[in-house]
Amino acid sequence: MRRAVWVGACAFFLLALATALLACYDKTYPAGVIPAGVYIDGYYVGGKTAGEAAAWLNCLEKDLLARTVRVECASRDWLVPLAELGVKLDRSVLEEALAVGHRGWLGQRLWERWHVERKGLHLPLQFSVDRQRLVATLQDLTKELTVPPQNAAFRVLPNDTIVIIPSREGRCADVEAAYPQLSAILNEGREPVIKLPLKPIPPEHTTEDVKNMGLECLLAQFTTKFDPSNANRVYNISIAATAFNGLLVAPGEVVSFNQVVGPRSAKAGYKEAPTIIEDRFVDTVGGGICQVSTTLYNAVLLAGLKVVERYAHSLPVNYVPLGRDATVSYGGFDFKFQNNTDKYLYLRTIVGPDFLTVKIYGNGRFKRQVEIRTWVTEEIPFKVVREEDPDLEKGKEIVKQKGQKGYRVSAERIIWEGGKARREALPSSHYKPVDEIVVVGTKAVPRLVVPERPEGKVSDENPAASAEVPASSQR
Repeated sequence: MRRAVWVGACAFFLLALATALLACYDKTYPAGVIPAGVYIDGYYVGGKTAGEAAAWLNCLEKDLLARTVRVECASRDWLVPLAELGVKLDRSVLEEALAVGHRGWLGQRLWERWHVERKGLHLPLQFSVDRQRLVATLQDLTKELTVPPQNAAFRVLPNDTIVIIPSREGRCADVEAAYPQLSAILNEGREPVIKLPLKPIPPEHTTEDVKNMGLECLLAQFTTKFDPSNANRVYNISIAATAFNGLLVAPGEVVSFNQVVGPRSAKAGYKEAPTIIEDRFVDTVGGGICQVSTTLYNAVLLAGLKVVERYAHSLPVNYVPLGRDATVSYGGFDFKFQNNTDKYLYLRTIVGPDFLTVKIYGNGRFKRQVEIRTWVTEEIPFKVVREEDPDLEKGKEIVKQKGQKGYRVSAERIIWEGGKARREALPSSHYKPVDEIVVVGTKAVPRLVVPERPEGKVSDENPAASAEVPASSQR
């Protein structure tokens, strides 16, 4: 019994002594110190503190990133420092070195330290690459080798024929190919050379794309005249017409005049000019652009396109026949048409000194002979309204507003296809009559009263009036 107690005590004493000795040994490399036997990229760092190791790593990084890589592309080459290619040293290697011998329970820590100190531990350097900076640097470096692509286009000649401008493929350095090569240089020790091939840059719109749009010829055009002396109105017409110049309309697409032109405001550049509001002409911002919608409407009709929405003015306008106008107002009346062909349409507008022309181009298969007929179905007489004016002398009359008849007008479109005429009813029009206003005077006119002169008396105002006339002057 005594012997067992003595053996237990001895064992406990030896264990405590071993633990104390191991604890003392553990304190020779406290946390924050790299234990013996650790190397980073072949450099011995054992015994360095975290601060010392970080300073050493900074110097190493600066030296490494100053080294250059040769970039080759299309018989050209450049020497570029690694730092400019977005290369950075991965600092996790320092954390790994500091963690050696400081993980797990005491026995594990001591065993790892003993093993590393005896066998050595070699930690490789790891690098990261900022791919975005790499691409940007190489793009800037090789920009002189870049040939931009040329999109296919079309041009309308003065005789209204259409020619196609072919597309052209571009080229540039394939900078994305640099990333795997740079990674191999950094992590596998390959020769510091990056070879960039040239890659083609396809155009956004090819020659075939433009051909498939089907633009071949002028389908229709229409011209209206205007008074060039009304500068504000001409200016408004020019702004609105410009919005349609160069407009491409896809097959099946519906075009809204209001959507294309946008708000008619002073901010948008419009000026005040006469506009029909509440059945009379008044000056408003944007006056005159209904001539653009009307000219477009007639070009659309002649091109055989589908009219989706159209409204007539409340009063006749002088630049087109009755029944062929199209009024618009932003947020109200709109003019809409649809490309009911299976190819694209292209619009051009021309504003001359005293005229506006709208041209519509499309595919030759849809070019038709078109006739537009309009006729008056009802004439609406105007009323004569007499207004009394107390400031005008009685008996006098002045025509303040000339009367104008109203009309109801029907219209149709005749389209010839294959020698046969197809008739199509168009939206009718209703123009209100304008009252004739006659101002009638009611102001009383005072009568001039001349007093009678008594016989044989001389007038005080004109004494000579009573003088006798010589007998020799009497007849």
